Amino acid sequence: MMTQEEVLELFKKEAATLGTIESSQSDIILKLAQVLADTSDQIAQAAFERMIYVGAVMYQEALGEFRARAEMADMMQTSRSATK
Repeated sequence: MMTQEEVLELFKKEAATLGTIESSQSDIILKLAQVLADTSDQIAQAAFERMIYVGAVMYQEALGEFRARAEMADMMQTSRSATK
């Protein structure tokens, strides 16, 4: 079994090799969902539930960013309409 620190070190090493990230947050969430779907019968229930929590936080953050962008676009459209 690995320690949290060992896993974080793996994250850091992998992050250093990524370069420009082409995947959107939505793509990453979909990849996590697929991994969980593929391994749900192979991992302990507690671990599965923790990963669902991680996915839920990522999803909530992405949804918040999407809503903020949509609100900003609406505000800009309203501003443009008001100046015409």
